[in-house]
Amino acid sequence: MIERFKNIFIGLERAHGVTKVGHSNGNGTKVQGKSFIKRDTVTDELWQNHLQGVESLGIIPINDDNQCQWGCIDIDSYAGFDHKKLVNKIKSLDLPLVVCRSKSGGAHVFLFTDNYVTAKLMQDKLTQIKAVLGYSGSEVFPKQTELKSEDDTGNFLNLPYFNGDGTTRYAFNNLGEAVNLESFFWAV
Repeated sequence: MIERFKNIFIGLERAHGVTKVGHSNGNGTKVQGKSFIKRDTVTDELWQNHLQGVESLGIIPINDDNQCQWGCIDIDSYAGFDHKKLVNKIKSLDLPLVVCRSKSGGAHVFLFTDNYVTAKLMQDKLTQIKAVLGYSGSEVFPKQTELKSEDDTGNFLNLPYFNGDGTTRYAFNNLGEAVNLESFFWAV
């Protein structure tokens, strides 16, 4: 299971993101926490800890060759966000996207590729897609089109399925229903 998850979210391997999550006050605002980049190799133990709910893992989608196999539109809308409505819009437009609930209740809209593409191409496509979906003000990942040096790490995105099937960061199927990790694998 770890290998499958790791292969879907492959990214920069010399650094990763860590977020120590605070608690929501329930008013529909972003869950606060402390986030930082750790300049260590992304190990199987980190992937396992993420899926087991020990420590959240953030992956930087751009690699040292300035390429990626996934990207994300980060929709920061929290109070009562209608994931099913977004899934239906994506379905009506026949876009190859997977919607996940973010840690704060917004949406992470993922685009996956079979092969590596340039980070610039991924960023350009996601920028077009977010406008079509009506979320042109949303951030896209990868945020960088290139890493400027071997010290540059880029920005990370917190991954779904923290704590496996016991998560609040799950994907939705094409009916707008929450799905477990195994069903997520089939959607990608």
